[in-house]
Amino acid sequence: MSTASDIITAAYREGNIIPVGTTPTADEQTEALALLNRYSKAIFGYELGENLTDWEFPAPQRTAPVAADYPALPWPTDVNVDAFPLPLANDPDLQIWPYPPGNSRIVWGSTTGTCYFGESPADGTRMALVQGSGAGDSGVAGAIITLDGNGRTIGGASTQAYTAPLAAPVQWFYRADLADWTVIADMALTDTMPYPEAFDEFFVCALALRIAPRYGKTTAPETAKCAVDTLKRLKAYYAQTQNTVYGSEDMPRSLQSFVSGRWWF
Repeated sequence: MSTASDIITAAYREGNIIPVGTTPTADEQTEALALLNRYSKAIFGYELGENLTDWEFPAPQRTAPVAADYPALPWPTDVNVDAFPLPLANDPDLQIWPYPPGNSRIVWGSTTGTCYFGESPADGTRMALVQGSGAGDSGVAGAIITLDGNGRTIGGASTQAYTAPLAAPVQWFYRADLADWTVIADMALTDTMPYPEAFDEFFVCALALRIAPRYGKTTAPETAKCAVDTLKRLKAYYAQTQNTVYGSEDMPRSLQSFVSGRWWF
């Protein structure tokens, strides 16, 4: 597996900035690492995979007075003025918020519980965790959310636990070749590239294109063509081919009011 340092050295050599058999200086590596990290994170949601959709954990309650059947009954009725059952099931305690679809940003409201990643994620699917307002059945610092890989690993472990307040947002993308949700984060020089080795050539050429102007170099057309060709392979490899279910976070989960346009009633 290639490290960030390997990619940087190859990029400097690709642009003929350093001779064969040498390595960039410490300052050159530091500059290139910042470029590599920025580019590595910027491709998500555009060249690689889909953008994220918010998924609240726990689910918010529908309390908006706008367009609600207020004050007679904060829930839609049929022609006989009988209340419709909950659309998910007749059981009002049914919870769906621990089961977000792929490409979700989990907005955590500091409720202790377990959240399960998808049971059949597409290669390149992303997930994220961010700290919400702190409203929840715990609603205090010290609440713990446990993320379950649901048959896969998350950062090499079957589960990952986070305690409120969350220090910083976290993101992962799914690598089918490792059956692992790999963390998306800044790399150090010695860190392994988070992508399959098959795409090393893309990052070498793309980084060479970014480095060249800083040294007054003109990138060879062969390098630019290689970057374009390998980017096409990257996009095709991580295209989300399976159906991704969106909108289920909009389903009302309590006998309360609802916002017009967010449900079929």
